[in-house]
Amino acid sequence: EKFDRKKDPNRIYYRSDHYNFAKKGVPVVFFYDGMLGGDYHQPTDDIDLIDWEVYHKRTNFILDFAMNLANRESLLKRDLPE
Repeated sequence: EKFDRKKDPNRIYYRSDHYNFAKKGVPVVFFYDGMLGGDYHQPTDDIDLIDWEVYHKRTNFILDFAMNLANRESLLKRDLPE
């Protein structure tokens, strides 16, 4: 499912920090873990809800992704807005 749909009730893509970079054509990556569950920003949103094994796997994936991106021989193609 796309996160940049204008009719998305959560508007996650537009509320995230990367949005202002993306709209200027700066390449961004948007890692999202489905955090908008029933406990998000509620008193019940507790660290005990984190699955640390999954968190560790995601962190390693993002690290590998960033290292590969940083060590490319050329920049990514920019998708500049018209």
